[in-house]
Amino acid sequence: MTEEIQEQRAWDLTLPMKFISVFGDAEVAPLSIIIASLFFFLTYRRREAYFTLAVILPDLFNMLIKILIHRPRPTLENAKIFLSFNQSSFPSGHVVHYVVFFGFLLTVMIVDKNVSTVWKIFVGILSAFLIFTVSISRIYLGAHWATDVIGGYLFGFVYLGIILKFYFKDPKFKRP
Repeated sequence: MTEEIQEQRAWDLTLPMKFISVFGDAEVAPLSIIIASLFFFLTYRRREAYFTLAVILPDLFNMLIKILIHRPRPTLENAKIFLSFNQSSFPSGHVVHYVVFFGFLLTVMIVDKNVSTVWKIFVGILSAFLIFTVSISRIYLGAHWATDVIGGYLFGFVYLGIILKFYFKDPKFKRP
């Protein structure tokens, strides 16, 4: 699968793939969580702010899983490597982060009746696009094997499900 994704040569996708991955980088992911939480807090969506901050927990738990499994990343012998990393490969931390963070944002856009339609559409499409394309980006850049991103999706959706279970559990929450 890595070869198939990296063989695409109609045009150079390195820059777009790096851009897609930037929101999961160690410097940007915590910043995006803080900015989104602050935005929710300042717009009187305190619960959403706290649940957005909860995205940090799956990110930290993912690092622990990487240490325990300690699977090596692709090498120059079996993939083109556009970025280098020190951490283990499984599961993809970017995919886990994108599923949980952007999945929660997407959920809020769907259920919050007070968000304008323009924002719902913009944030919803952007979130869905990033959740889908981050896997292709990580494989294209030589950062992960296909099984790493599949594992990232599995872990990410489990974490997102746990967060959403508590988010929807509040008796004051009104489902649309």
